[in-house]
Amino acid sequence: MNARYAILLFCLPPISLWAADYGPRMEQAQWIVTQEPDLCELIQPIPRYGIARFQAGPGRTLSFHLDPRIPLNAPDVGLLSLQAPDWRHDLVSQDLGAVPALAGDSLLRLGREEALTLYYGLETGHEVLVQHPDPGHGARDIRVTLSPLRFREVLADFRACQGELRELDFEILDDWRIHFDFDEARIRPDQYAELDRFLAVLRDSPAGRVVLGGHADERGTEAYNDALSLRRAHAVQAYLQGRGIAADRIETRAFGQSWPLDTAGTEAAWALNRRVDIWLAR
Repeated sequence: MNARYAILLFCLPPISLWAADYGPRMEQAQWIVTQEPDLCELIQPIPRYGIARFQAGPGRTLSFHLDPRIPLNAPDVGLLSLQAPDWRHDLVSQDLGAVPALAGDSLLRLGREEALTLYYGLETGHEVLVQHPDPGHGARDIRVTLSPLRFREVLADFRACQGELRELDFEILDDWRIHFDFDEARIRPDQYAELDRFLAVLRDSPAGRVVLGGHADERGTEAYNDALSLRRAHAVQAYLQGRGIAADRIETRAFGQSWPLDTAGTEAAWALNRRVDIWLAR
């Protein structure tokens, strides 16, 4: 081997030290507020990687999610920090330590305290840096940078969105949803799998409280839809009790047609709105 190339190869860092960097360029950086009847999101698209999002909803505290295009094959550990951008010499970087890196659609799911730390860091002009293993062969790390550019410009819209959400008088720990046929309160056979997934979680959460929110589409009178939505909630209640969940752990509520997921007035929207929301609460 040529001695010059041998020296060059010797001086190169091992491949495991290489890192792939993802993050929007200055002209790409944007934050977008989206709103659904029961959810507000503040989103930054990350080119070639995925999206980062803050979420808030009725009965929910602020949370943060990082959703990669290519998920991890197995759970691992990531590193989180707030970094001072090159143009902000007045800021101090802060190491936030290790966080669980999850396999699946969301690589990070951070609760209120950690989400607020990132939220306030971005608001004060810090970049958020997430470092995690490569989801491919593990030969290099992935570094994802969230930009603070234009973050403060949309905060008023995000806060206004949260103010418009329906308020619930309990904190939601997790949620599921099943749907019903038109003018029916019988549980559809294709919905039992979702109910059983909920039951598996509920049995591992003996202190958890269950709130069942029944809903109807907009067709029919308000009084009829209120009664129909309550019958749907009662149908789910009966199923849960039949599988050993104590009656005193379950509360039913009827929302009628007042809380549509989709206001389009189409068959698809009505099918989406005929539902029972199943909340694990405290």
